[in-house]
Amino acid sequence: MNIFICIIAFLKNAIYGSSVFFTSALTENADVLDVLALRFLMSFVVLWCLKKTKILKINVGIADLVKKNSRAGIGSILLAALFEPVIYMMFETLGISMTAGITTAVILSLAPITNCIFEVVFLKEKTTPLQILFLFVGIVGVLYIAAKTNTSNGNNSAAGIVFLLIAVVSGSLYMVFSRKCRNDFNCWEITYVACILGMFVFNIINIARHLYMGNIMEYFNPYFNWQNMIGFVFLSIISTIVATSMNNYALARMQLSSMAAFGGVSTFVTVLIGVLFFNERLYYYHIIGFTLILIRMFGVNYISIKKEKKS
Repeated sequence: MNIFICIIAFLKNAIYGSSVFFTSALTENADVLDVLALRFLMSFVVLWCLKKTKILKINVGIADLVKKNSRAGIGSILLAALFEPVIYMMFETLGISMTAGITTAVILSLAPITNCIFEVVFLKEKTTPLQILFLFVGIVGVLYIAAKTNTSNGNNSAAGIVFLLIAVVSGSLYMVFSRKCRNDFNCWEITYVACILGMFVFNIINIARHLYMGNIMEYFNPYFNWQNMIGFVFLSIISTIVATSMNNYALARMQLSSMAAFGGVSTFVTVLIGVLFFNERLYYYHIIGFTLILIRMFGVNYISIKKEKKS
């Protein structure tokens, strides 16, 4: 791992942190399933065009996902795509629509706990005791913010919090299987398969919903609002394609624990945007918590870089 990989991981988390508010804005004007279905439909179309024009090197397609004797690692890439976007995005979007922005940021930043557990259980990768200490420093920062955050103002629901916790576990499982198939597929191919599965699953469910409601002719209505389109473009291209590919690229070159250490960046960006643009208040406990999260990020990755230089 080098500084360039750290920058990629940092930028990916900054984009993810920003996407929370685009998702929240879209779910105010459209149904959650409309947002998910049209988001991944746009992502798939853009990636398919980039594949056909050979701008991106993508040598996997729908046929590879269904035939019996397919490429090595196809099982891992399908599991990765199942956990994210299908399970993760469904529960994250539902959770975001039912909780306040700061609460969302706090819960999603708990991912290092599940990442560390899955890293040992599934990947048999070792994290040094000092790295574990730094990771727990960050977790203390998150829990401190959570303990101080007022969730009795009606903006948060128990179901929303549970949905976000399911999203955290799914996101960690995605990282595990994305890392498992890193030798068989490049970062764009992993992202493309995720978009294929997300596009099919969410659109099949959403088409059935619209048919049941008798308004199938209104299926693409959310696209015909310029404010919605800004959100769809950001989520479909910047967040799903660019940031997810950054995530896959970095995961192929760093441990889950090192990647998890950057999770605080998403939290910081989400809260910062909430304070600057959505009139959410920044309290002293946010600053204390963020300081601990940043210590985690620098500490874990400094040790990783130093360890690799020695080896």
